[in-house]
Amino acid sequence: MATAVRVSPLDDAEGYLRWKESMLLRLGIVRVAHVLTEDPPAGDEGGAPAAAKQWAHDDALCRGYILATLSDRVFPDYVRHATARELWDAVARTYDVGTSQVELQRMLREFAFDVRAPLLEQVAHAEALGARLVPSFGCMAYHLRSRHPVFSCWALPLHIGMDDIWSTARLFDEMRVSLNEDQLDKLLRDLVKTGRFYSKPQ
Repeated sequence: MATAVRVSPLDDAEGYLRWKESMLLRLGIVRVAHVLTEDPPAGDEGGAPAAAKQWAHDDALCRGYILATLSDRVFPDYVRHATARELWDAVARTYDVGTSQVELQRMLREFAFDVRAPLLEQVAHAEALGARLVPSFGCMAYHLRSRHPVFSCWALPLHIGMDDIWSTARLFDEMRVSLNEDQLDKLLRDLVKTGRFYSKPQ
């Protein structure tokens, strides 16, 4: 079953997030992910108990899985780490850089919808940006309402929430895919001009 999880070799920061999530899935399937967060059980003076031996086995297996998914270019930099947790943390120190809070705020502030692209995907992207802010951006629905004519023109409730944004975006996308270019242009013009959301243009 574990072989069904394909993990592309990690070679740079761009592929880190997908690599990380894929690795956690694979390590969870083979039941060795626990060594990344748990300390090894203490052994008795007379020798390591069965639990400690099992943990050592899982740790070696986990370390091997991680090393096997590093590219030839970066492999030599990490093979020196003796345990899976040390290896995992070392890779994270290098590639789990993330985006600064200032940069996230700028990206959210400058976020703009492409009115011709699928709306649901763009809402998901904007919501993800807001969720990464610390503290998380709690006014996302109001922020998005002014960014797309369908949100500003539709009769959305006064106390708007993201559920309202999602349901509106879904309705608009369902309508958008059934329109030709001229009909979509007319719909968008009507939204901006009249402030009303019409049914499918004829």
